[in-house]
Amino acid sequence: GHFWGCFSQLFEASSCTYTYLLADAATGDAVIIDPVLETVPRDLRLLRELGLTLRYAANTHCHADHVTGSGALRRALGCRSAIGRESGAR
Repeated sequence: GHFWGCFSQLFEASSCTYTYLLADAATGDAVIIDPVLETVPRDLRLLRELGLTLRYAANTHCHADHVTGSGALRRALGCRSAIGRESGAR
């Protein structure tokens, strides 16, 4: 398996939301967990600065700010979005 070389915990104060960025040090592939629409510019900047390729925007639960954040990242970077079946979302 690969070594996950980058782990960042990011915070959005108005919604009290934590977003997580994980990346593979060997490939530069990344996944972002629970992105928030208002912080998409920050997340895009961080990905660019670290030279990472966002492969997935994953959500742990169904909140409008996360779903729209994932959609904005998908439109900007062409990544895929995912959410757990147990969340009740599709």
